[in-house]
Amino acid sequence: MPGTDPRRIAQQRIEILFNKAKETYSADPAQSRRYVRLLRRIAQRTRTKLPTHVRRGICRGCGTVLIPGVNSHTRVRQRREPHTATTCHLCGRVHRIPLRTRT
Repeated sequence: MPGTDPRRIAQQRIEILFNKAKETYSADPAQSRRYVRLLRRIAQRTRTKLPTHVRRGICRGCGTVLIPGVNSHTRVRQRREPHTATTCHLCGRVHRIPLRTRT
């Protein structure tokens, strides 16, 4: 079809799947992880980058949606360089995001 951009469609579907994964986590964590696998697969097949809020909202260790207070916690740390550390309660993986921009 003229005018349809596969990457734009992929971004829309990734957003929809991420929102569904967040909604269904409390009722069915396995279904939520399935949505995450699907959105990652869509991104890989269309060679699109995941949006920042999606990348930071998914655990790279176990593939669950990170919901603060439910299955993860986020803290600001000062060791080494100032950064935020998000820890997954299921697998224990820590994701660090620097607070200062590198020059």
